[in-house]
Amino acid sequence: MNTLDTFLHSSYSKWRDRDYLHQSGKTETFGSFIEKVNYLGAYLCSSGFKGKNIGIFSPNSIEWMIADVSVMNYVGVSVGLSKDWKYDDLVYALKKCDVACLFYSEIYDEMIEKAKSIFPQITFISIEIEFDSCLLQGKEKTEELFSLPVKSDEEPAKIVLTSGSTSFPKAVLLSIKNIFSGRKALGRRVPLNESDVCYLFLPLSHTYGSIYNFIYSLVFGFRVYLAESIKTMAQEMSAVQPTVFSGVPIVYMRFCEASDQMLIPLDKLLGGKMKYLFCGGAALPLELRKRYIKDGLYLMNAYALSETASAFSIDYPNDEVLDSVGTLFEELDVKVIDADENGFGELIVKGDNVFVGYYNDENATKAAFDSNGYFKTGDIGCIKNKHVYVKGRKDSMLVLPNGENVSSNALSQKLKQTDSSIRSVKLYVRDDLLTADIYSSAFIAWDELIESFNLTVPKYERIGRYNIIDPSLLLK
Repeated sequence: MNTLDTFLHSSYSKWRDRDYLHQSGKTETFGSFIEKVNYLGAYLCSSGFKGKNIGIFSPNSIEWMIADVSVMNYVGVSVGLSKDWKYDDLVYALKKCDVACLFYSEIYDEMIEKAKSIFPQITFISIEIEFDSCLLQGKEKTEELFSLPVKSDEEPAKIVLTSGSTSFPKAVLLSIKNIFSGRKALGRRVPLNESDVCYLFLPLSHTYGSIYNFIYSLVFGFRVYLAESIKTMAQEMSAVQPTVFSGVPIVYMRFCEASDQMLIPLDKLLGGKMKYLFCGGAALPLELRKRYIKDGLYLMNAYALSETASAFSIDYPNDEVLDSVGTLFEELDVKVIDADENGFGELIVKGDNVFVGYYNDENATKAAFDSNGYFKTGDIGCIKNKHVYVKGRKDSMLVLPNGENVSSNALSQKLKQTDSSIRSVKLYVRDDLLTADIYSSAFIAWDELIESFNLTVPKYERIGRYNIIDPSLLLK
């Protein structure tokens, strides 16, 4: 059985002639998309890439989506690389993931030319120049659609590179079973259907964007518009009038600021037809949720990890509980271990959502599970009336001299968001001062940035000392 293949067949049968994907004036119907998925699969298999790891290094694009589904269903393992990565990240990922072929966007030409000399064994394919030719060659080899052998639900299908806070990421290996593990829980919460339109802003290299905003469109039949630029989101949403949007807290904050500055109601700013808003990736401030509710929009909080294929908890619409990170997915077996007097302990989980393992890292994989086969999330939380609460990472709680506990991971993420040049942050206590090692090559007014940051956090979370470190040292 292959769930992805099942939904490709059903989508082709039910919605072949319906508009599906939209980007920069280009449109693919469900039928043309699925046909190209077949053609690219035929090209890659006939070119010797069956069973290989295929990378995609590009901003969100229709070509990205075709390659991702084609590789997962017919070829090998799809490896999505972040569009924001620098050369060192690219080299690390190509080595770590044993990439045999890389589809890349021409905006990375300079990096790719350098990489070619290091990786002569890798086939590099330009999306802008060569992708259409690959499809034509694959079409010539395709006598009948859906004629290629497909992989099983249990086989590895996708590698997601986690965003490490102090080092280069781990390679999370997901199966098709993992990828489709959350579809029933999502369907219980929101009745998505063919009338819905998703405005896709999140990166396809991350699990939530690629699975919930893209892959599940093949389950529910909704259309997908790819965001062009964060600067033009309001104009695009006005034109697209989406009903579904997923973002992170900072994006929802920006919408509030724009609403206040332009004196435009939030629902109007989001296109006027928005039904389902999802938020994840970081803690969602209570006041922000209340602001959206006041404007007639309910932000559904979502919590999960790459290792759980973004399946763990999501709010039910209009739930009156606003301080949790959502209602636990009904199919999962979740426990809280080593709980304190308030019921907070490490969250561990079993279920179809739990990843295959870390690619080429047997020790890390073994360490991620307990003796009973539960995946140890590393997150400290509790479950009350099926609602999930998370307050930090088990392995990143810093105890300050005044007795306060600070989540190193949460604070690091906050600091990273202050400037796009910050690649990574490591926090620790030295000489009784909360100290930050900031990995950035930018020359900016760091004193002023830290001073401004300290005004946004409680006194005990303020940075007492900082060091600016070259990001290349992350490789050491």
